[in-house]
Amino acid sequence: MGQAIQTLTPKINRVIDWIHRQSRATTVSVNLLTFGLIWFGYSTVRRVTADSTKIAYDNAVNLVKFQDWLGFPSEADFQEYVIDSELLIKIANCFYFVMHFPSMIVFLLWVMFRKIEWMPQVRASLCIATFSGLIIHLAFPLMPPRLLGSYGFIDTAKVFGPDPYSLGIAKAANELAAMPSLHVGWALLIAIAAIRILKSPARWLILLHPILTTIVVVITANHFWLDIIVGAILAYGGWLIGVKYWPIKTFSRDREELHQKVVEESVLIEPISE
Repeated sequence: MGQAIQTLTPKINRVIDWIHRQSRATTVSVNLLTFGLIWFGYSTVRRVTADSTKIAYDNAVNLVKFQDWLGFPSEADFQEYVIDSELLIKIANCFYFVMHFPSMIVFLLWVMFRKIEWMPQVRASLCIATFSGLIIHLAFPLMPPRLLGSYGFIDTAKVFGPDPYSLGIAKAANELAAMPSLHVGWALLIAIAAIRILKSPARWLILLHPILTTIVVVITANHFWLDIIVGAILAYGGWLIGVKYWPIKTFSRDREELHQKVVEESVLIEPISE
């Protein structure tokens, strides 16, 4: 028995080493699959709701009335405060279109290559929040405030630029998916995860990301207050579920413990074989 275990030990070590080498490759593959599914889901919802303009408009009008009934301040008033600053508006437009996907991609790459033990939790949280948002997009098409000019909103991208929709992005973007704001949801999810992962006091600065995103989506008239609130709830709820059901998996530590166990067993067996 001892001789058999001694024979198997090098093979087990090679398997452990193989797992170690393949972990990032596997993670990359799963992440690519995840993003592919998210994009497929988003594209599917966009196609299904493409002819829902009338419904999306009615939902937007009813949402404005509901927010007024709740006593929320008008997003148009906030937009009016900064509308005279063309430079600020252009920066906000660029922020809105540039930061959404790239910030999430950079964050996932950082987690994948520097904090891989958090990857299952982060990936699960992202999927839960995003797919929940897509279900709401499908069930409740909502026109963004920038398309409600009669309510005092200004489409800042069209008026001040840059306007990516004029470049053909409109074919890929779902303009009737204001509820919930995945811009705010993703930004908050990144902030929550980074604060949990990092230990430095400076980590709290990441909260500027969701705060700035919230300001931007309002002054560019891309989202209502309730879009922001629901997006934030989905992000936080997704994180709580991810924490509960996808605990941190310390890949390197697990391998070291398994490797150490194999070594200890081989040491204990060696005198017997002699």
